[in-house]
Amino acid sequence: MKIYKDHIVFIVPILLLIQIATAQQQIPAGSSLVTSPRPLADAARSLQETYGKVVTYEEPILTWRGELQTKPGRNPEAKWELFPMPQSFLLPESGPGTDLASVLEDTIAAYHHATSGTRFQVLSSKLGYHIVPVQMHDESGRSVPATSALDQIITVPSESRTAMKHLLAIGAALNSMGPIHVDISAVPGKADGFDSAFRAQPEVFQWGVHSAVARDALIDLLNQSATTFSWQLMCQASAQASDRLCALNVGAIEVAVTDSQGKPVKRVLWYDRCRDCPPPEDSLNR
Repeated sequence: MKIYKDHIVFIVPILLLIQIATAQQQIPAGSSLVTSPRPLADAARSLQETYGKVVTYEEPILTWRGELQTKPGRNPEAKWELFPMPQSFLLPESGPGTDLASVLEDTIAAYHHATSGTRFQVLSSKLGYHIVPVQMHDESGRSVPATSALDQIITVPSESRTAMKHLLAIGAALNSMGPIHVDISAVPGKADGFDSAFRAQPEVFQWGVHSAVARDALIDLLNQSATTFSWQLMCQASAQASDRLCALNVGAIEVAVTDSQGKPVKRVLWYDRCRDCPPPEDSLNR
């Protein structure tokens, strides 16, 4: 299962529209207003495209009805009918001339200042930067510590597998721990897309981890790839706890560039970690 924000239909309260209109009149030069059910996820993606560096995003499963809504005319008690309410914040000015770590800290601070709900922090690794939850509301609205599914300690037996099967083994290890079910999606649209972009030599290789934080295990696996991968962990709320789940969406980095005609386009960085790789296959660029 892959959770797309574009699949979410939501109602913006009149008060929020007024707040957005007011904010748009006061946007400082170089800043931009981000409004969506997951504005910090959008900001992470935008910064990743600007800098061409890994900026991952993870969220917890929301349970407090004060920050959830349903589609018009739908039953909020039905399966998968609850979605995050939209929020807005000003994304601080950024660009190639500014330090990404500083921009991320400013972004988190701006998000916390303008919004309520889940609080986040930024971690760093040899792969890049990771926005992870640290505080959230429980079902009664109280502020409690928050964790991501990737904070779980897992063991993946060391075996010879393809890269995709290693990734699925991480998912299986996560789901064996419970209670959060995690679906894995990597380079969707092509059966061997992840393995092709990973380009392991040999294709089947030995890998595993013992008693490791799932995020660290994922980083260790992806660090062996010929293509830089990033991820977003999106979680689906639902009235019944048994229906709640998260989707780990793994993909290559896209960067914002201009084409020969000066038009803005996005380019995927296939094989950016490989010196002797052939040009990407057409199927990978679709």
